[in-house]
Amino acid sequence: RPFTMLARHWVAVTAGIGAVVGFCACRLWIARQIGETVDALGESRIDPDLTGEEILLRSALWLITIIVAEAVLRYLARRWIIDSSRKVEARLRRDLMGHMSRLPLTWHDRASTGDLLSRMTQDVELLRFLIGPVIMYGCQALVIVPGAVILMTNLSPSVTLPICGVFALLLATMAALMPRLQKYSKRVQEGIAAISQHAQESFSGIAVVLSFAKVRGFTDRFAGLNEQYVEDNMAMTRFRALVNLAVHTCTDLVLLAVLVLGALEVIEGNLTTGELFQFLILLGLLVWPLMAIGMILGIIHRAHAAAVRIEEVFDATAESTSGTTVDLESSLRVDNLTFGYEDVDRPALENISFSLPAGAKLGLVGPVGAGKSTLMHLVLRLYDPPRGTIFVGGHDILDLDLSTLRGLFAFAPQDPFLFSDTIEGNVRFGISTDFATDGSQTAIVDAVQGSALEQDISSLALGMDTVVGERGVALSGGQKQRVSLARALAANRSTIMLDDTLSAVDYTTESRILKSLRGSERNQTVIVASHRLSAVADADLILSLRNGRIVEQGDHATLLANGGAYAAAWRAQQESRALGGED
Repeated sequence: RPFTMLARHWVAVTAGIGAVVGFCACRLWIARQIGETVDALGESRIDPDLTGEEILLRSALWLITIIVAEAVLRYLARRWIIDSSRKVEARLRRDLMGHMSRLPLTWHDRASTGDLLSRMTQDVELLRFLIGPVIMYGCQALVIVPGAVILMTNLSPSVTLPICGVFALLLATMAALMPRLQKYSKRVQEGIAAISQHAQESFSGIAVVLSFAKVRGFTDRFAGLNEQYVEDNMAMTRFRALVNLAVHTCTDLVLLAVLVLGALEVIEGNLTTGELFQFLILLGLLVWPLMAIGMILGIIHRAHAAAVRIEEVFDATAESTSGTTVDLESSLRVDNLTFGYEDVDRPALENISFSLPAGAKLGLVGPVGAGKSTLMHLVLRLYDPPRGTIFVGGHDILDLDLSTLRGLFAFAPQDPFLFSDTIEGNVRFGISTDFATDGSQTAIVDAVQGSALEQDISSLALGMDTVVGERGVALSGGQKQRVSLARALAANRSTIMLDDTLSAVDYTTESRILKSLRGSERNQTVIVASHRLSAVADADLILSLRNGRIVEQGDHATLLANGGAYAAAWRAQQESRALGGED
C-alpha cells in the first residue's frame, strides 16, 4: 500500500533517484580526481608545460566544481525523495484514520486505543522511513558499491577480490542475523502499544484512580511495562551494537590489509601512489553504503512488522457505503428481532416486535441489562441486526445507505461523550454543516433552553465559551448529560433517541426537559430509555423489558391497570419522590 501511494509521486521519486545517481558519481569522480592529482604532482608525472602550482590549481577548481555539483544533487535528492515519503506518510495516516472511522462498532469493541495510536504513529513512521530514506540510501549503495568495486578492480584485481570476499561474508552474516533483530523489533513495537494503552487509560480515568487511591498501583504497573520496554529495547540495541561492531571492525581490518597490500604493490611498481590514494578513498566510500545495507536489512524487518499491523486494520471490513438513498419518514417497525453479541451465549434481545408511527413516543424501561441500549444501537445500525427485523419508513435498515439512516436520528447516549472543546462547540457538533449562521445560532439557543442547560451557563464565568476538558471532566454528570441532550436537540433530526439521558438530573429539571420535549413544535418521533418511569409516562407505547424480552407493553394507563412489574415500579418511585420531598 505505501509503495502504491508512492507511485503517485513517481516523477519526483524518479528525479530524486537520478539525483542520487548523480551525486554518487560525483563522489567516485572526486576519488579519481584526487588520485590523478597526486600522480600528476609526482616528479615523473608533471606535465612539462605546467608547473606544480598550476596543476594543483586546476585540480582544485575541478574538485570545487564537482563538490558543488554533488551538494546540489544531494540536496535535490533528499528534497524530492524525502518530501515524497512525507506526503505518502500523511496520506497513509489519513487513509488509516478514515478507514478506522468507517469500521463497525464491533471492531472497535475489541480494539484498544493505545494500540491504535501506536499503529497510527510508530508503525506509519517506520513505513515512511522504508519508502523514503531506505530508497535513498539503497540507491546510494547500488551505485557506490559496484562503482567503487569496478574502479578498484581496474586498479588492482589482486587486492580487490579478497576485500570483496570479506564484505560478502559480512553481508551474509548480517542477513542471517536479521530474523533475530525482527523479533526484538516486534517486541519493542508491542511494548510501545502497551505503554500507550496504559497511559491513555490512566489519564482518561484519573478521577477513578485518584478516588480509589490506586495511584501507586497504576504507577507500578506503568513502571513494569516501561521496564519491559526498556529491556526489549536494550536487547535490540545490544544486538544492533554487535552488528555495527562487526561492520566497523571488519572495515578497519580491511583498511589495514589494503594499506599493507597496496603499499607492497606500490613498492613492486604495480600501483602508483595516486592509485593507492584512490584505492583508500574508494574503500572509505564503501563503508557507509555497507552500513546502510545492514541498516536497511534491519529496517525492512521492522517495517514488515509495522506493515502487517497496519494491513490488519485495512483488512478489517468497513461498514458498507452502499444502500438505498431515499426520503425517509420516522416510523419504526420491529418484527421478531433476536440479536446476540459475539462470544455471549444468551441473546441480548429475543423475539422483540412492535410498531411506532412517525411523530409518536416510545418508552423503554427495565433493569440494567434488559436490552434497552442494544435496541437503540440496532436501530442506528451501530450493530447489524438480522435481515427483515428492523424497518424505518417501511425500508429494511440493512438496505438503506448508512448516512441516510443515521441522518434521521439524533442520539444522546447513556454515557455522554464530550469533546475537549467549549460547551457551544459541543452543542454545535450536532448541527448540519449546511445550516446558515443565524439558523445555527437560533438552534443552539433553543437546544440550550430545551435541555435546561441555561441555568448552569449563567453560573460559569465564560458561559458557553467554557472549555469542558477531556471527555467533559470540568462538568458534573448532570451537566454533561444536558450538554449531550442539547447537542441532540440542536441537530433537529426527525427522530430523537435518549438513552437514560436524564438519570443524573433532579426530578424538577427532568420535568422541565420533558415538558419542553412535549411542547416542541418539531413533531419529532421520540425514543426514550430510562429507569425513571416518569420520563416515559406520556409515551404512546411503553415496552417493559427483562432479560432481552418484552414482559409488558402498552401505554402508561394500560400498564398501571395491568398491575404488573411496571405498576409496582411506578408506585415505588412515586413513594420515593414523596419521601424525598420532590414535587
